[in-house]
Amino acid sequence: MEQSIQKLMDWINSHVNETIVIEKKELRDLDKIHFNLEAVAFRSAEDVIDDYLGSALILKGFGSTLNADGELVSLPHSTYDLAIDGLRIEDIGDRKAEITTDRAKYTLSVD
Repeated sequence: MEQSIQKLMDWINSHVNETIVIEKKELRDLDKIHFNLEAVAFRSAEDVIDDYLGSALILKGFGSTLNADGELVSLPHSTYDLAIDGLRIEDIGDRKAEITTDRAKYTLSVD
């Protein structure tokens, strides 16, 4: 596993049983998710059948987000896929990590 992926996975693992706020900026869209983290796993692009699925860190737990009407809505699954193709760690500290991937810019912080 690439060193930057391992570093991010270690950071996420250090916050198991905490709420992580995930802000994802993709094009002109901003998503903000509050995720109660129970575990994290790595999925290699080589382990999937579908070509469009790349490598990812799979956050396990449950979460919610605000919809367009400002209502808090639960995520439909008990996982959150954090795509990591092209991962670059911009900044990482005790309570916050800022990363960029081929798809988006993420800020992960402990609530």
